Amino acid sequence: MRGAFLMPAALWLAGCGYVGDPLPPALNVPEQITDLRGVQRGDKIHLALTAPAKSTEGLLLKSPAEIELRAGAKLEGEFEIQRWAEPAKRIPVPGGQAGMEVAVPAGEWAGKEVIFAVRAIGPTKRASQWSNLVVLKVVAAPKPPVELVVTGDARGAWLEWQGEGSQWRVWRMEEGEKEPAALGVAGGRPWMDGTVEMNKVYFYTLQQLVGEGPVPAESEMSRAASYKRVDQFAPETPAGLTAIAGLKSVELSWSRNTEADLKGYQVYRAEGDGAFRKLGELTANPSARDAAVENGKRYKYAVTAVDEAGNESRPCEAVEVIAP
Repeated sequence: MRGAFLMPAALWLAGCGYVGDPLPPALNVPEQITDLRGVQRGDKIHLALTAPAKSTEGLLLKSPAEIELRAGAKLEGEFEIQRWAEPAKRIPVPGGQAGMEVAVPAGEWAGKEVIFAVRAIGPTKRASQWSNLVVLKVVAAPKPPVELVVTGDARGAWLEWQGEGSQWRVWRMEEGEKEPAALGVAGGRPWMDGTVEMNKVYFYTLQQLVGEGPVPAESEMSRAASYKRVDQFAPETPAGLTAIAGLKSVELSWSRNTEADLKGYQVYRAEGDGAFRKLGELTANPSARDAAVENGKRYKYAVTAVDEAGNESRPCEAVEVIAP
């Protein structure tokens, strides 16, 4: 009976799979943060980063990582991250968010080159490697431009403003859009935006930039100024008008205008010292023929350019001819 009892137990043990040696506990060291970025804006330094969600073992962290942010000046000699971190100031950071932004008062670092770095601390209190470094030359808070005014001419929208500085970032938002887009950096004033379109409303703002390099300090945004592009700009005055008297006619020709919205040309004629009057309808070609002339009479001719919106240029310099 005893043998019969032991045999099934042995068979049961033989049927079990071998599970191997137990795995060591996960260390839960967070992945390194590699996207730390920052800029001084006004009297604050704005930093942003993405908190890690996984450990260096590829496992999801059991709880959000604690973020350790430090700021400090560069030390003498070759840079070494741990030697820098010990005296660097620790700045409190709110936790629990994947995409994080922190605003740090800039006043205490004005006039200094400051290094910022972060690392993540996991649920087992083990820290990741230090992140990429952000190095900023902190300055006294730049002041935003004031009295921004936008006007227009045939070339585009012209921005004029007051305030200190020597370079400014220009932002523009079209009516209906949610966020402005950076157009470029103005190195002087006034500054022209040649990309505006007719009958559209635009909103412009400016920031003063201070310092060189890829991340200059910037002011807060100026107050916005609006501009609506309305076609009220006449074409250029036609040039090169010539008049050649022929048999019972005068042949006119001039240089072609280059405006994209040009509709045509209007020819004007005056008899002797009389007033100029329209000669026929608009012509699309830079030439015309006056067949209603009388022999021996003196005629004067001038031409204007007209665009699709009905804007008419100034008349060109008149030419005079006597019909044979």
